[in-house]
Amino acid sequence: MTTDLDVSAVAKEARAALDAFLDGLNSHDLAQWTGTLNFPQIRVHEGAVTVWDTPEEHVRTSQAELEALLASGWHRSAWDEVAFPQVSADQVHAAVRFSRLDADGKRLAVFDSVYVVTRQDGKWGVLARIGYEVS
Repeated sequence: MTTDLDVSAVAKEARAALDAFLDGLNSHDLAQWTGTLNFPQIRVHEGAVTVWDTPEEHVRTSQAELEALLASGWHRSAWDEVAFPQVSADQVHAAVRFSRLDADGKRLAVFDSVYVVTRQDGKWGVLARIGYEVS
């Protein structure tokens, strides 16, 4: 067990990775968004588990989902709450609440999720997302 862990510094790095993730998603550019992820990428949603083994697979198979999201009126997402209940040197669990917003900033939906943020080869990125819609 490491006693020299600077929890605040690690949480700051994890938060930067989460913010980059959201910026990438909000760019509507799959390659940019995928660059914020670590692999294999895991998503648990709507009773299903999706695993992408490589960045190329994520870009190739996520286009339809992005198009459907845009067609729903979604323009961007924003963090409502972010907490880090579990922090280790190379893995952080983030309890988040985020909103999907339209172009005018009107809230379309709210989600509660746990994001697993990991450091792989020195790069912090989102490894897993587990969540559900709350409204």
